[in-house]
Amino acid sequence: MTEYVTGQELLNRHTAESQLSMGSPELDQLIGGIQRGLFYFFYGEKTLMETLFQHMTTQALAANEKGKPVVVYMLLGNYRKERTNLGLEELTELVEDSGFHMWEALKRVQIFTASSADQQVLLVEGLIRLLMEESNVSLVIVRGIYKLAKDDPRIRNRHVVYEEVQASINSLRNICAEKRIPIVASGRISEAKTKRNPMPESSMFLRHCANIIIYLRARKKGSKYNRAFLVDHPVKPLGSVEYHYVVDFKMGRETKPFRMSYQELVDKLRREFQDPLRSENRRTAFDLLIQAWSDELGAMSYAESFKMLDLMLMISTLENRSMLEKMTRQLETVNRKLSRLEDGHV
Repeated sequence: MTEYVTGQELLNRHTAESQLSMGSPELDQLIGGIQRGLFYFFYGEKTLMETLFQHMTTQALAANEKGKPVVVYMLLGNYRKERTNLGLEELTELVEDSGFHMWEALKRVQIFTASSADQQVLLVEGLIRLLMEESNVSLVIVRGIYKLAKDDPRIRNRHVVYEEVQASINSLRNICAEKRIPIVASGRISEAKTKRNPMPESSMFLRHCANIIIYLRARKKGSKYNRAFLVDHPVKPLGSVEYHYVVDFKMGRETKPFRMSYQELVDKLRREFQDPLRSENRRTAFDLLIQAWSDELGAMSYAESFKMLDLMLMISTLENRSMLEKMTRQLETVNRKLSRLEDGHV
């Protein structure tokens, strides 16, 4: 006989199951964590999506009752319109900081890509083949799930493009729901003007498919962290919260302070780069660069959107430019004095 359950019983089953963390205690509290078989749709600035999915990927790699799980990461987008990157360097650092062996963990991240709507449909077939071989998929991530509806290179027959994107969304949702795998997708902000929070770039069909919708907004002046808005949820009250991430979920350690990360990188550069240098002059020059970096540590810590090594390279370039300008001015002064001497002036 078919088992009949009440809505309350079904809700109790969901809440009793183990849930996947997003790496942020505030986000987890806002939406109740990531539950199996549900469809989550996040939208907002691209950098916020990248950071969120890096933390979610790391969380989803943690061992579960079946062993070491696999994460499916789908990157969708026409690179001629807008580049979509995985952020591999940041993900690698996060994986290592969370206590994983880097190569072993990254082998369990299966990456799928599509640059047109018809290729997006084929991703469904790829996921089905993977699920036939791998029974321990803990999370499916789809970056830019509706992007190709707008950015597909085909100009004619746009209705075909929309149908292909819609079909892929429906199939991904059904497969993940059947296998009880959470699917987390991202979208861009709609260009349509609204009085309240912006709407996602999506179709009505996508918004009906998604069980939970969350808008992420970059921090404003006076805010300590970024803010998340719960736009739609079947049981949770709507609201918003400022959120941050915890890097080591096993130890509960928060993101390293900037000065600590800087000092660790400098120590590593000393051991692995400065010491092996053959030229004494270059080793001395490296010490001078460290002094320049340290003098501008405040400016480096303020530029959050750049990588540490890129910031250090920028400071080095500025230091070289500053010294060049100083030497140029000194040379001009010397030239003027020489000119006066040549003209017979003291």
